Amino acid sequence: MSDFPHLAQAIKIGAHTLKNRIVHCAILTRYVANQAPTDAFLKYHENRARGGAAMIVSETVNALRGQAGRPDYLNAHNDEGIAGLSRVVERVRQHDCLLLAQFQDRGRGHYSDNRQDQPYGPSALPDDLSGIVPLPLSISQIEQMVDDFAAAAQRLQKAGYNGVEISAGHGHLFHQFLSPHSNQREDAYGGDLTDRIKFVADVLSAVRQTCGAGFMIGLKLPAEDGLEDGIDLVAATLIANTLVTPEAVDYVAFCWGSQADTLHWHLPDGHFPRMPYVEKTAGLRQHTNGVPVMSLGRIVDPHEAENILAQDQADLIGLGRTLIADPAWPNKTLGGHSHTIRPCVSGNGCWASLGVDGRLACENNPALADDIEIEGIPLDTADRRKIVVVGGGAAGMEAAWVAAARGHDVTLFEAGPDTGGGIRQFARLPGSEGLAGIVDFQSQAAKQHGVKIETGWRAGSNDIKAMAPDQVILATGASMIWPEQFPSEFEGEGIILTLPDLVESLGQSNGPQPGNIVVWDKDQSSATYDAVLWLAEKFGNVFLLTSQAGFAMSESLINRQGILHRLRLSKVKLLVSSKLTVTEADLTEGVVKYNDIATESRGRIENVSALTYASPRVPRLDLLPDLEAAGIVPHIIGDAQGPRRLVEAMSDGYKLGLKI
Repeated sequence: MSDFPHLAQAIKIGAHTLKNRIVHCAILTRYVANQAPTDAFLKYHENRARGGAAMIVSETVNALRGQAGRPDYLNAHNDEGIAGLSRVVERVRQHDCLLLAQFQDRGRGHYSDNRQDQPYGPSALPDDLSGIVPLPLSISQIEQMVDDFAAAAQRLQKAGYNGVEISAGHGHLFHQFLSPHSNQREDAYGGDLTDRIKFVADVLSAVRQTCGAGFMIGLKLPAEDGLEDGIDLVAATLIANTLVTPEAVDYVAFCWGSQADTLHWHLPDGHFPRMPYVEKTAGLRQHTNGVPVMSLGRIVDPHEAENILAQDQADLIGLGRTLIADPAWPNKTLGGHSHTIRPCVSGNGCWASLGVDGRLACENNPALADDIEIEGIPLDTADRRKIVVVGGGAAGMEAAWVAAARGHDVTLFEAGPDTGGGIRQFARLPGSEGLAGIVDFQSQAAKQHGVKIETGWRAGSNDIKAMAPDQVILATGASMIWPEQFPSEFEGEGIILTLPDLVESLGQSNGPQPGNIVVWDKDQSSATYDAVLWLAEKFGNVFLLTSQAGFAMSESLINRQGILHRLRLSKVKLLVSSKLTVTEADLTEGVVKYNDIATESRGRIENVSALTYASPRVPRLDLLPDLEAAGIVPHIIGDAQGPRRLVEAMSDGYKLGLKI
């Protein structure tokens, strides 16, 4: 008998039977090119079907004639797209997995302040994020959209899709019509609740009429958007009770946040509690007229998912980021191998990658959309090599275990007492605990594949040469630069520590520390702010200064929102556009001075017990000259190659481990 009987149980949704309760939620991949599926798009979805999901809701398609030509979305707006859609169906359906596409339109919503061409919405009210003011849609335009969605659904049906999900949350167009915050129309599509839901109701009706009862229709509704005069749980209850009927909808899901300063609610990171929306979803489920409900939002562990079903809080489990990290999560869970799951770290690196790289990536799954996701590392013992890896951080450990899995003889040297590098340290901070999943998975994989790990050993060039390796990998990381504002005579003296070193040194302290802690922020990363908030919570009296106009400027919008929210709620004193003046005499007196860059107004912080900094990093390549002098040309990865994001460091290690 399965340890997860409720997850394993089949369920009838509309005219279809799902083999289990696990559903892949719609995720934008940017693996589409010229409105057609690429090999990466096909492999991504096939892997999640092979991995055991009972149903996949793929990302939004181009359904409206106004969406025609958007290159990053599949074509469902005319018949030319049917062949490409059919290719996706072929790859998914062969694994006993149902396939739905999502319908959605941003309307006035936009993530940046760049102005859109011809933005539209229910009313001429500015978007809460971008400030874009849309043109109100006419009744004839709305009716045309309804017809377009129905026609697109029919094309999907012809291609072999099992259904569609109407995404009416996240502050997008349908949400804009549902909410009085954005809908102030005085015609049949605005005013009271009955009229505000008409657009969504018309689409549901048109799709059902066009495609019949055998075509599944899912509906994602807003639960709480956090906006004044927006959707709260009371409004969500009324909307669900009115819109969601067994005749119109086959399943319903609820989502949080909007195109506003609550955008980060829809992807709760490690600072949110686990499963933050389960209980509220269970409450809304009482008003869905018997229609099955999908629970979603930071459900990571199989036991969490099982308990939701066992407690009768939902009928389906929707997983997005969890299945990005490990597509075989369902099979591993239901097959008794849940301990081998590569966990989601809840860092939202996936969302950030869409903005930085233009395509989906994962901090804990560098094999994303590759056969290796499911089939594992291919063993290749024909050319077995002796490999030495120096540095046991994320990049070094990834390279080590992947190379060992291929059959190489791998030894890894780590100067610290444990592998994991910086991510092990940051995993101890509140909100970053999920990073421990990377350390644990890599440690388990290294042990399984026979990597010899020497900790507490700062390997020198002689140590490396003595091993007579065939290949050497330097994953030695990078060090923070000494700030030019700080007295040079203090550098390396242990008087002013880097922020990570200060956190490490204070880790065993109890109770408030006397005086003020001053943090000079030139790093602008989430790790810096987790450390600052830890200092404030544990010790109080923290001043955070930066020369930039704001904080978290290097973070994605969704992470930055959460960071700024937490900083504002904390005891941390925030000073932007500042210039530090640090002298030995002032530090002796416990004083740090600063100027406002624009106004030149001066300030001083007294009773300073610790001054620390987070700054840009330079690669640690002390070993390189001696190795090259000995004729050894090492591979350099991770921060040693140049400071980079975690997702890039993991990719470095994975790719090198495969090819070395």
